[in-house]
Amino acid sequence: MRTLAALVIAVVTVLSAGCDKAVEMRLVPPQGDDVDTSCVTAIQLTLSGRRLEDETYHCVEVDAGTVRSLQDHNLSGIFDLELPPFEIIGIQVRGVAAAEGCIEGSAVGPTIFVASTDRFGDEIELPMRGVLSCADRVDQPTPVRVVDFQTLVASGTCAPVDGLQAQPGDLFPTLLYNNFAGYQWWFYFWTPPQPTTAEGILTLPYTFSSASTGSCVGLYTFDGVYAGDGCLTPAGRGACGPEAEFHYIPFDLARDASFSIEDQIAYPSAIFGVVLDDQRRPVVGATVTTSTPGAQVRFATPAGTGFTFHDGPGTDASGTFVVLTKRPALVEVTKPGFATRRVMTGGTSATVVTMTAAPAN
Repeated sequence: MRTLAALVIAVVTVLSAGCDKAVEMRLVPPQGDDVDTSCVTAIQLTLSGRRLEDETYHCVEVDAGTVRSLQDHNLSGIFDLELPPFEIIGIQVRGVAAAEGCIEGSAVGPTIFVASTDRFGDEIELPMRGVLSCADRVDQPTPVRVVDFQTLVASGTCAPVDGLQAQPGDLFPTLLYNNFAGYQWWFYFWTPPQPTTAEGILTLPYTFSSASTGSCVGLYTFDGVYAGDGCLTPAGRGACGPEAEFHYIPFDLARDASFSIEDQIAYPSAIFGVVLDDQRRPVVGATVTTSTPGAQVRFATPAGTGFTFHDGPGTDASGTFVVLTKRPALVEVTKPGFATRRVMTGGTSATVVTMTAAPAN
């Protein structure tokens, strides 16, 4: 197994403008983040400016299993480029399990590791961290069940979402966009979009059993009017079946919720959630906490097409809560008599936490 922790890190990128100026970029190894990188087949560099059109992509292909160290694979200098004609505000390097390698300067596939920064000088350090691990990859078709969140909250019914266009991908924090410490996965799809069936089922070509802390495997969705994204609940941990589960929430619900102007400015993501027991009944008095920097948990009550917040110490009779965050956030849900659950939340969709009775002592 080849891991991020084992990488020998050296200067991997030099940006040059003629021969007058050189900016060296160096990957900084992660601390204790042991991620198998043996399926990485492409490494992509993204340079971002202040305008949408000020963004460039550069990609190099590598042989799977050869990323024992970036220096040994001779990546040092392979990204020698002229400085772009715009002010750089974000730099990102991704190691990608890209089945087709580089396509038009981009690597399409699961992100295995990422390194990014918005701090610049003559020498730029890019702190690395794992996103997914090749060791957790399952190379077989994997079903995903898409469930309507509003119906599940209102009646405990697992209503399918038919015809929703979806693409699998991954969410993770990035500093690519100048101090916006959120998540960005817009270009990090794995496959072309596909519609859900009448049963709300779609198929991933492969999946991962887990993601590194602060990241998640997810879906990008389009309902014909609005786009959204969110974290997948791992198989066997959802409310409606054995498949991995995605909880669709319409744009109107988030729009009509009672957010203050300050909240809307401070938090680009509001993830609605519900705590249920294994019979899909709301769990009252569940405590929901998060240790993710900058994230907050608010308890909520359904109201019309939206939600209102309350200051109770736990969930009310609806079992609902909201996570306000700038990045994928890990939440912990506890309730006496139930086993503790930890789930990743992120994006603009919802999350469902299914609680089971704690084992007897």
